[in-house]
Amino acid sequence: MSGVELAVVAGSVFVAAMVQVLSGFGFALLCVPLMTLAVDAKEAVVISTLLGAGVSTWQAWHGRAHTERAVARRMIIGAYLGMPVGLLVFLTVDDRVLRFLLGLAVLVAVVLLAVRLDLRHVGDGLDTGAGFLSGVLNTSLSTNGPPLVFTLQARHLQPDAFRATITTVFAYSNVLGVSLFVASGKVDRDGLVAAAVALPALFLGQVSGYPLRRHVAGERFRVLVLLLLTAAALSAIVSALA
Repeated sequence: MSGVELAVVAGSVFVAAMVQVLSGFGFALLCVPLMTLAVDAKEAVVISTLLGAGVSTWQAWHGRAHTERAVARRMIIGAYLGMPVGLLVFLTVDDRVLRFLLGLAVLVAVVLLAVRLDLRHVGDGLDTGAGFLSGVLNTSLSTNGPPLVFTLQARHLQPDAFRATITTVFAYSNVLGVSLFVASGKVDRDGLVAAAVALPALFLGQVSGYPLRRHVAGERFRVLVLLLLTAAALSAIVSALA
């Protein structure tokens, strides 16, 4: 990769890491579209997955006291079932089609959350199903957040519990996601070099986000989640049509 390409990757990682600290998600949602300004989409997916593993593992450990463990466990099981399916999609399906469909689905989810959809009464299968969709998206587009965000917001989790639960699912999902990419030969030298170069940006992004986190709670947190989902949906649609 050229110096300019590596700089774009590092800048993308910095912004995405800071947002992830604030909201509990958004690393891949922002990182992949931004990186595709300079690198191939599938290369961006691999780099994002490698770096996202570190971000989510640290945040899951940091917030472990607030994790809704039963919900997280069901989502992790679903994600592990979905990731092999996602890898097959990654290897065989045009990612532009996937991005367009993902963008439309996320926009629908934003509308449902905006009207304060309440799914606290729905059974455990909702968590497993959201985890499965997350797993498929994880290894196909490295954008596994939307189904989890939608479900946890619709279950009306408080911000601390939301962040801790979703990052725990991300952390466990990334273990298998990285393993599948390595086993399928999709982790190459360029991806490893780019991930290594972007590590300082990853650290700085997280450090920058924590002082701001105490200001993002209640309705502000809800608005941030909706804005991030909307931005991710529009970005996916635009990148699919470009």
